Formats: sequence, structure tokens, C-alpha cells
Amino acid sequence: MRRSKQARQQAIRTLVLTERIQKQEDLVKHLNAQGWEVTQATVSRDIAELQLVKVPDQNGGFIYAVMTDTDYLNQLGLILRETTTKVITQQNMVMIKVTPGTGPALKMALEEANLGDVFGLIGDDAGVLVILKENIDAEEFTKMLMMHH
Repeated sequence: MRRSKQARQQAIRTLVLTERIQKQEDLVKHLNAQGWEVTQATVSRDIAELQLVKVPDQNGGFIYAVMTDTDYLNQLGLILRETTTKVITQQNMVMIKVTPGTGPALKMALEEANLGDVFGLIGDDAGVLVILKENIDAEEFTKMLMMHH
């Protein structure tokens, strides 16, 4: 019997909320143990559609998570304080380099923070370039960001 994509994605959401899922392979194993017969390609598409993000885990490392608005602001602080995070500034730009897989969570967190000094954000898997408005100094902005989060 073929089960629906919605049911599979609900199963993924439940696993992410109840287990420490660090890799796509972990999700594939858990789902297949439940009788889903999924491939990594399917799980990868589901992760993108569900907008799951990798966030710092209390035990070190990173796990997949389902994000809500309040989570983003908490995650912003956790990601900025993570030892692997590097912040580089130049004029009105801040480059925040993070552990691969964490970039999307950081970008969403910065968007949710709704910072008035931000002109735009460009993000990828391992970083976010914060472009500030014309007269905003990147170093001052970064100090403010670190203090609040």
C-alpha cells in the first residue's frame, strides 16, 4: 500500500521533533524501520519542502529542527555564539560563516529578527552576507547583534 507524501512528511516532522536526527541518512534509517522504503533523494526533497533546518544541539553537533518564529530568535543567539561561527566585517557588510547546513537557519533567524539596519541578506548552506544600509557601520552593527542575542 502506497502511503501519501503528506503522511511521510508528517512522519519526518515527528521524527525530527522526537529524535536527535543529525544526518539525512539517520532519517532514511528511521523511516525505513517504520516501513516507508524511502531513498535519500526523497528525504532530501522532503527536508527542503518542510523547510527543516540544522541547528546547534545541546550535546554538541547539529540536528534537524522544525522552526517557529520564537525559535529563530533563540537560534540566532545560539548560532552567533557557536565556536565554529566566524564573523567578518567590512564597511557596511557583515559575513557570518557557519557550520555547513546552518546557513538557512541563520538567514531565517536574521529575517525574523527584522533588524531595521539591514538592507538585504544573501545566504547559502554555510553562511550569510548581511548587507547593511548605507551609513551603518558593520562593526557597530555586529557588536549590537552580539549584545542582544
